[in-house]
Amino acid sequence: MPALPWKKIEELAPDTEVTVMASRLPLRHHRSIPRFMMWTLRIRRQLAASPGLVGYSLDAQLAGKRFWTVSAWTGNPELRQFNRTDPHRSATTDIGPLMDPTTFVTWTTSAGELPIEWAEVRRRIADADAGAAGR
Repeated sequence: MPALPWKKIEELAPDTEVTVMASRLPLRHHRSIPRFMMWTLRIRRQLAASPGLVGYSLDAQLAGKRFWTVSAWTGNPELRQFNRTDPHRSATTDIGPLMDPTTFVTWTTSAGELPIEWAEVRRRIADADAGAAGR
């Protein structure tokens, strides 16, 4: 399944600072994919109405049971509010037990650097995983 193209929600001046959040979400079993996808559809509807969202994308590697997300926000408070609001909050409770260890990274960049390339998302997640393994 190819990555969903970057969905731009809000147009910002190129020099505006944004908060980027990227994740790697590995499922334990293929049989969990339909449930994960059900939540993904609900969360995409939530994203469309989330204050402060600049844009987002999803890459689903179904054969490997891995999902990658990247989103950009006008700030950390908006990202935290999204995370605490349903359906996202309920999804994390429901599918959390179905997952292997997940990785989340955040950083800031300028709106002019959007969309973030998947190679950059994967590099930052690999760096975070390597840092965690070294502790």
